[in-house]
Amino acid sequence: MLPSLATPADAVSYGYELPAARSDGLLARASARVRRAAGRAITAQTSEVRLPVSRGMVRLPGAPIVAVYGVREVDEQGQQGDQVAWVWSGGEKLAVPDHLVHQVDVTMRHGFEVLPDGLVELVCQVAFRLSQQPAQGEGMLRTASLDDASFTYASEQIAAAGDLMPGERTALESALGTPSTWVVRSGDGS
Repeated sequence: MLPSLATPADAVSYGYELPAARSDGLLARASARVRRAAGRAITAQTSEVRLPVSRGMVRLPGAPIVAVYGVREVDEQGQQGDQVAWVWSGGEKLAVPDHLVHQVDVTMRHGFEVLPDGLVELVCQVAFRLSQQPAQGEGMLRTASLDDASFTYASEQIAAAGDLMPGERTALESALGTPSTWVVRSGDGS
């Protein structure tokens, strides 16, 4: 299980009151939803990815790219070959000057070494939303009453019980950009 992307102390610092007994679990569930919606690694990891070379350039997925360690040619049968010359100046593009190379395996480190504040806050927000929903096993009631209090859950909140709501997805896209990655082998699985 991957570690949570936020802590109970983070939730408090952003003004979200989570039930103390459930805060770790809520943050873990929120982190899982954020990772799933991101569709790529969020925390820094080392991966090897197979990518096409187009006009001597390779577009690296999984931004931000922290480092590139090596580039190996892939032959027409899909077999990994020798190291090839490459130039990386930071960012999402890598130059492969050999015009005969059409596909490469790139070993790189990508993801956030330190999570952006907006991402940490989003995880806290999702955890808070999850804390406000009916507990599992109660069913997905639209309206519930207790003594003089009545609670009505929006249909969007009920539908998003296992996912991010539209505004949360927008916040995630803002923090991460458009998700895209093709992982061949991953170093630490985060």
